[in-house]
Amino acid sequence: MHMDTAPVWGTILNVPVGRFLAWIFVIASIIAGIVGATIKLYTFFGKVKDLKEKDEEKSKMLKDHDETLAEFTKHLQNIEKALEVQKEVNLKQVRYQIVHTCDDAISDGSISAGKLKSLEELFEEYTRIFHGNGYVKTLMKKVRALPVTGSLDE
Repeated sequence: MHMDTAPVWGTILNVPVGRFLAWIFVIASIIAGIVGATIKLYTFFGKVKDLKEKDEEKSKMLKDHDETLAEFTKHLQNIEKALEVQKEVNLKQVRYQIVHTCDDAISDGSISAGKLKSLEELFEEYTRIFHGNGYVKTLMKKVRALPVTGSLDE
């Protein structure tokens, strides 16, 4: 079977050159627009993908930091509890030392200058750090009223 192409060529050859070039230009412009838009969309979605990856990375980093901070907070709370316990023990030791020294001095009826100086320093720390109590203050008043033996130089 043989096809007659003469009518097609006749129609093409009868199209004015200006109109033909205009259609070529329109078709090329459409193709260029589609290609440009496709490139822009590809670039845009690439940037969106990069931003999403960076966001996920930052979210993971924040989660890791939060976990580390939670661990530090837990350790600090444990240290704080231990320090409170130690403070209580120190309070009781200092109070015991002051009361014991005061009782000995009151029993003896006097106190040496060196013991009184040490006792005053200990009492000062006791009242400054632990805010003292009335019983210890009363004992200190009694000891201060006792005769002091010797001098600090001895």
